[in-house]
Amino acid sequence: MQKFTEDDYKVGADNVRAAGEVAKQFRMTIMAEFVRGSSFISTLPTILKVSRAAAHANFAIVFDCYHFWSGLNKLEDLEALRPGDIGHVHFQDVPDMPRELLDNTTRFIPGDGVTPLTRILRKLGEKGYSGPLSVELFLPKFQQGDPFEVAREIRQKAEAVMRSARVT
Repeated sequence: MQKFTEDDYKVGADNVRAAGEVAKQFRMTIMAEFVRGSSFISTLPTILKVSRAAAHANFAIVFDCYHFWSGLNKLEDLEALRPGDIGHVHFQDVPDMPRELLDNTTRFIPGDGVTPLTRILRKLGEKGYSGPLSVELFLPKFQQGDPFEVAREIRQKAEAVMRSARVT
């Protein structure tokens, strides 16, 4: 919960650029995720600012639907995306409760909550994202459940949301 300054974001962009150079040597892409509880990069607009200042082809953003919807982001923030900004998407839902009470135990299977996933996925597609979606859940009932049954339920519900958003 450190207090940061504008200069820290310039250093952050320099660090992203340096990490991108290391990744480039190995023909890899390095990615970072904005995390709602971070005091440095908790929003899509902030990570976009750092990413664009770094301007490195071997850096991309991990877009997490949980952090986006539960944090200080707005649906309008998606308008700032450009093709290539997003390298991966974490795909999950949240229950209908005050966002301040959400935590890792309140990540639901896509389609079981109130996150406007259809709108988010459609906009990501419009902005050029066509990569993978990975469902990220932390509840013990998912982690300790029968892997086949958990995967079957996730696939059934996630595919319904994807069809509704017209993304495949």
